[in-house]
Amino acid sequence: MSWLRWRRKAKAGVRAAVLVLLLGTVAVTGILAGTVPAGGLSLLAFLPDLPAVPRLRIVEIARPADRPDDAILGRPVAMAFDGARLLVADALDCAVKIFSQDGRYLGSFGGKGQGPGELSFPSGVCVDGDVIAVADKLNLRIQLFDRQGRSRGGFVLPFTPDRVFALSAGRFLVTSNPTGRRSVESLLHIYGPAGRPIWDGLEARRSSDAVTDAFLNMILVCPGQADDFYVLFRSGDRRIFHYSASGSLRSPMAVDERLASTPVVMPVGRGGIRLSGFCWAAAFDRGLLYLSPPRLLAGKDLGPGRSVAILDANGRMRAEIDLPCAVHRFLVAAGRVFAIDEDEELRIFEVAR
Repeated sequence: MSWLRWRRKAKAGVRAAVLVLLLGTVAVTGILAGTVPAGGLSLLAFLPDLPAVPRLRIVEIARPADRPDDAILGRPVAMAFDGARLLVADALDCAVKIFSQDGRYLGSFGGKGQGPGELSFPSGVCVDGDVIAVADKLNLRIQLFDRQGRSRGGFVLPFTPDRVFALSAGRFLVTSNPTGRRSVESLLHIYGPAGRPIWDGLEARRSSDAVTDAFLNMILVCPGQADDFYVLFRSGDRRIFHYSASGSLRSPMAVDERLASTPVVMPVGRGGIRLSGFCWAAAFDRGLLYLSPPRLLAGKDLGPGRSVAILDANGRMRAEIDLPCAVHRFLVAAGRVFAIDEDEELRIFEVAR
């Protein structure tokens, strides 16, 4: 889905699926050590005075053939990994669907409604030990479940939640979108056990146009490895903002220039909106950041990209993966990259040895 289609609220009944890319830990470690040979040079390698970036080649793995109808995803918007299973928040089916690491469908929990354990447009999911938290968007709450999908309470929010991420000790980071109804609005919120508010941060950017503000405040959040988290703006700002678990902002990280931005003039709002697309989707795993830049569509829109750049803790590109399809969002865990693609199918890839 392009940004324009998102803005115009394309039909929610579009089927989607999970794309799983297998990224071996050994391969990544080899790249960082400089032992994995490049599978070809990136075009970015021809920028002056910048070294080439190794490109990883992936091959497809056959997925399970016996897929039940319940495994079909209506509108997958968020994913989490519990150490053994992939959890996908399906906003259209109002459920969290569960898959094995090889893409086998294992079941689901939730269901449309407003009662305990029921969901209305679940937009985020995360795992904190034995607790699964779901951003129950249209019910304005965070719901908690056990690993079997049984309701374990939750808490109500004073805003519409977008995503939810686990920190530790029962604390959760919840993101929101600006409404324009208040002069100052925060995009990040930390809640403690029983829904106790702890911290609000990252003030929404404001202009004279609400449509422009919607694009300017599109953010991506990647939980780190020590209760910290990273925040990226999808356009305009090439820095990665690193926060501690308490919400303290550390020094922003400048991203390697070889990860190029994509300028575009969007034909919306008052006379169009000039954007510099930086990152469409992002993930973090074991000290590495994975960023997928957007691609230009018909010269007037931005859509999901077909590559993933691997960055170290200093923002330097260490490798790049070429994808066979566009990827809306992805999650890196257990040596794999689980992602949502545009082709509405579950696919598995691994790095060629």
